[in-house]
Amino acid sequence: MAVTIKDVALKAGVNPSTVSRVIKDAPEISEKTKSKVRKAMSELGYTRNAAAQILASGKTNAIGVVFPPVVDKSSQPFFMKILTAINETARKFNISIAIATGHTQHELKKQVRLLYSERRVDGFIVLYAGKIDGIREYLMGNKIPFVLVGTPSDHQNEITHVDNDNELLGREAVRHLAGLGHNHIAFVTDTQEGEVFEERYQGFVDEMKKRNLTSSLLNFDQRFSYGNETAFVIMDDVLSLKVLGKLKEEGVRVPEDISLITFNNSVFGTIIHPFFTTFDINVTRLGAASVEKFLSLLNDNSDYHEKTVVPFKLILRESTQERQGEFKAKHNLQEYGEQDV
Repeated sequence: MAVTIKDVALKAGVNPSTVSRVIKDAPEISEKTKSKVRKAMSELGYTRNAAAQILASGKTNAIGVVFPPVVDKSSQPFFMKILTAINETARKFNISIAIATGHTQHELKKQVRLLYSERRVDGFIVLYAGKIDGIREYLMGNKIPFVLVGTPSDHQNEITHVDNDNELLGREAVRHLAGLGHNHIAFVTDTQEGEVFEERYQGFVDEMKKRNLTSSLLNFDQRFSYGNETAFVIMDDVLSLKVLGKLKEEGVRVPEDISLITFNNSVFGTIIHPFFTTFDINVTRLGAASVEKFLSLLNDNSDYHEKTVVPFKLILRESTQERQGEFKAKHNLQEYGEQDV
């Protein structure tokens, strides 16, 4: 027979209503009473009736995490790292996590609808920001609470989102390389889809123009080739490994012949030498902030939505160096603080 709140109250010597308030971690209950009740719960093996709790509060205390509809998610360490941060932060608030994933938009939308319609989650954290996205349209159309990791190309004032300043990241990559005397710099990518690419590349182009330097965009594929560039700004750490491998095949030395700077500071940045100079985009804080903003959104009926800008930091390693024979300007590391916009 299941242990009830009345059983716990009897053992702890308190009223059933007190047990209920302890379960909700009500601030008006003293820590001494909470400790006594929790001890009784543990000794009796009491577990909360989830269904009854949902009926009483109207909340499931669960968040759905939506992965992008791509096949190779496992090859991107960003997703595992941010999921870990989301899960750890949610646990601090006694919130559970449910995963929504699929290889197509149709599969993913079906998962999201099922999770919400069956009241398994209170809303969602979406781990990507596409230009046209059926998931986002469904969530907005049905007024389902959600937080976006990334910056949407539309409805920015209507969507709570958490992101880095990706344009500034692109600018800072150029500033660092130009400070080392590099004038011929290319941006290397294997995708031209999504806001992250567009924003980082735009920042790169803007800073190159500001310095009267000619920018170039190189697509990494089987026909990958380049001209007289002495430095590459590469889309992410995973792609940087492929670029490094290609350069080594051709006998090109890094950083003596070509300097490489990249983004994300994943485990791939220190697998082989030279270790990558990279921007740490603070994935742990991105994940934690997404949970905090979701809970704030869930508990606030305001129509105002925020963008939270998470700081980043340049990690200097082995893949960049001063351009031989040219002046090296001093480069001061900067960290850009978190802010709500």
